[in-house]
Amino acid sequence: MPMNAMLMGVLVVGAALVTLVRLLLQHQLTLELREQGLHARGEVTHVRRSWLNARHRIVEYVFPLPDGGEIRGEYSESRNGFLSQRASEGDSLEFLYLPDNPHRHQRVGAEVGLFTVLTGVLGLVVVMALAIILVMNAPSKKTPAPRGPTPAGRLRTYDEPSPRAKPPPPTREKRQAGAY
Repeated sequence: MPMNAMLMGVLVVGAALVTLVRLLLQHQLTLELREQGLHARGEVTHVRRSWLNARHRIVEYVFPLPDGGEIRGEYSESRNGFLSQRASEGDSLEFLYLPDNPHRHQRVGAEVGLFTVLTGVLGLVVVMALAIILVMNAPSKKTPAPRGPTPAGRLRTYDEPSPRAKPPPPTREKRQAGAY
């Protein structure tokens, strides 16, 4: 099995697993915030275009905490979309945050639900099945032919006919009539 197919399979499955773990962690945060999260109102401070992907915008925001501190963060939003509401500077946003750790927060409306997690699990199963098929059907690496002369399987003398040559036709004796 070539190393390229194995490496590709590991990379694809690894990327899918990392994505699934991130989805599960976001879903866990969503559940925690539903149970014990506090509401906060924040605002968009800056919107800039992503330098990695021109179709995405980076939205920077800030929201105040009851103790007088503030939390700053950013999220990415897609620039395309006919009916999508795009944020602009000064817009109001609503957040849920954990009281003991306000850095763990989510925008209201950006929660990761169970359907998203199940879709991710199904996608992971499909990606793993395709990776296994790719690895199993990869052409195997054949051993190279040895270099240089190789001894024959059987030594023969020059008097013997070669095994590939046709045997000579049988010779017929000439008989005289009435010799019986």
